[in-house]
Amino acid sequence: MKDWLNIGLLTAIWLLAILLVHPIGDFPLNDDFSYARSTMNLSEGGTLRYDPWLSMTLLAQVLWGTAFCKLFGFSFTVLRCSTLVLGWVGIQAGYRLCRELGQSSQTSLLIALLLAFNPLFFSLSFTYMTDVPFFAFTMLSVLFYTRYFQKSEAKWLLLGSFFALAAVFVRQLGLLLPLAFAVAYLVQCGLRPKALLTAFGPLVVILALFFLYSDWLAQAQGLPDGYGNFKRLKEVIGNDTFTEIPLRLGILSAYLGGFLLPLVALFFSSLRNGLSVKKNGAPLLASLVVGAAILLAWPRLPWANVLYNLGLGPKLLRDGFYFINVQPVAPTWVVNVLIFSGFCGAMAAVILLVKNGWKRLSETHPQKSVAVFGLSCTLLYAGFLMLDVHCFDRYFIQALPFLLLLILPVRQQILSKKRVWVAGAILLFMAAFSITATHDYLSWNRARWAALDFLTKEKNITPDRIDGGFEFNGWHRPTQQKEQPGPKSDWWVMDDAYVVAFGDMNDYKKMKGFPYTRWLPPGVDSVFVLKR
Repeated sequence: MKDWLNIGLLTAIWLLAILLVHPIGDFPLNDDFSYARSTMNLSEGGTLRYDPWLSMTLLAQVLWGTAFCKLFGFSFTVLRCSTLVLGWVGIQAGYRLCRELGQSSQTSLLIALLLAFNPLFFSLSFTYMTDVPFFAFTMLSVLFYTRYFQKSEAKWLLLGSFFALAAVFVRQLGLLLPLAFAVAYLVQCGLRPKALLTAFGPLVVILALFFLYSDWLAQAQGLPDGYGNFKRLKEVIGNDTFTEIPLRLGILSAYLGGFLLPLVALFFSSLRNGLSVKKNGAPLLASLVVGAAILLAWPRLPWANVLYNLGLGPKLLRDGFYFINVQPVAPTWVVNVLIFSGFCGAMAAVILLVKNGWKRLSETHPQKSVAVFGLSCTLLYAGFLMLDVHCFDRYFIQALPFLLLLILPVRQQILSKKRVWVAGAILLFMAAFSITATHDYLSWNRARWAALDFLTKEKNITPDRIDGGFEFNGWHRPTQQKEQPGPKSDWWVMDDAYVVAFGDMNDYKKMKGFPYTRWLPPGVDSVFVLKR
C-alpha cells in the first residue's frame, strides 16, 4: 500500500512542477526542431521521412510523438507533453528499481525524486530531445532485466529486451543493454548451449532489427551524414579523443558527484568508520584518481551544453551563444562552491560505488548477476562518453540507471532522521534550481518567439532575412549551414538584416523589446529585435 502512495505522491509532485514551469509554447528547443519535423512528416503527411539533421535512429520517439499528435494535433507543446509523460515513466521505473534492489519505500522515494529533479533530466523533460525518452526506455529495460536475474521468469526477460529495443530505436547506444545482459547471464550460468541461447538471443534479435532498419533507411532516403553506425564508431575510436580521457573523466565525475550528493548524504556515513587505508585501499585509490581528474577539469567547468553558469537550456541566440549579453551570471565563488560540492560528492560516491559494488559482486546469484550487469553497462557507457566526438553534459544522466545497480547497499539500511533531513535539504536545493531555471528557459523562449512573430507576421519579414537563433533558423533553414563561422551566424543564415538577441550588438540598433519574467534571480529581462 505504501508503494502506491509513493507512486501517487511522485505523480502529484511531477504535475505540480510542470504547472510551476508552465510548458506551453509552440516553438522548438535545442535540436528538437529536427525531431519534430520528422514526427510531423509522419503524423501529418503519413510518411516516415527524417530530417537530415538527425544522427540517431529516432524511430521509437517518432512513433511515440505521432501517437500524441494524432490525438491532440501537431504542435511543439504536444510533443513537449509527450516527453513529460515519458519523464514520469522514467521516474516511476527508477522508484521500482530501487525497491527491486531491496531499498525501503522511503529511500526509494528520495532516489526517485533525485532522478526527477536532476537539473539536466528535469530541463530536458520540457523539450522533444531524445535524452528523456532514451532514459525512460533504458530505466525500464534495466528494471526488467534486474527482475529477470532475481526471479528467472521469461516475461521479465521479454520485457527487458523489448524496452532495450525501444531504447535502441531512440539512440543506437541502447545496444549496450542486451550486450551487458549477455555478459551478466554468462557469468551466472556459464558457457552451456542453453545459456548461450538465452544470453545472446536478445542481442542477436535486436542487432538484426537495427541492421534491417539502417539498411531500409539507407535505401529509402540515405543515411544522414551524422548517423551513428559501426563505421562511424571506428572513425571515432581512431581520432584523437583518447588524449581527452582524463579531462572527460574529471568533467563526468564532477557532474555525477553533484547529481548524487543526496544519495551520498544518505549512505556515506555508514561507511566512514570502516574506511582505513589498510582495509580499503582500492576504494580510496579510486577516489583519489577521480579527485585528481576533477582538479584537472576544474577550469573547464561547467561543461556544455544544457547547464551553464546560472541557468538551464542553451542560450542559442547569436549573442548568447558567444557569451555576450548573458545575464545574470553567478559570481565565480558560487560556481567554485558548486564544483567543490561535485568534487566532494564524486570522491564519496566512488567509495560507495566500489565498496557496495564489490559487496554485490561477492554475493551469490542474483546479486552478483545484477552487479555484473550494472558494471558492464557502466563501463560500456563510460567508454562511449570518453571517446565520442560529442560529449555533451546532457549525456551524463544516462549513467544514473547503471550506477544505481552498483552504488546502492546490498541490504536495506536503517537511515537516521539526520541523514534523511540532510539529503532532503540538498534535494530541495536541486529541485528549486531545476524548477526556476527551467521556468526561465521557457520564459525567455516565449519572448524570443513573440519577437519572431512580430517580424514575420506583423512586419512581413521573410525568415531568410532573420537570424532568429539556432532553432528558428534550423526550423526554416533558408540556406545551407556554413562549415566555419564568419561575420554571420553559421546557423543557416542567408541575410542577417534582422537579429533577435539578448542585448546590444555592433552595427545594429534596437527595434523593439519583448520582456519576460525570470525567477533566478527574480526580475524582468527582455529579448530584443535588432535591425542592421
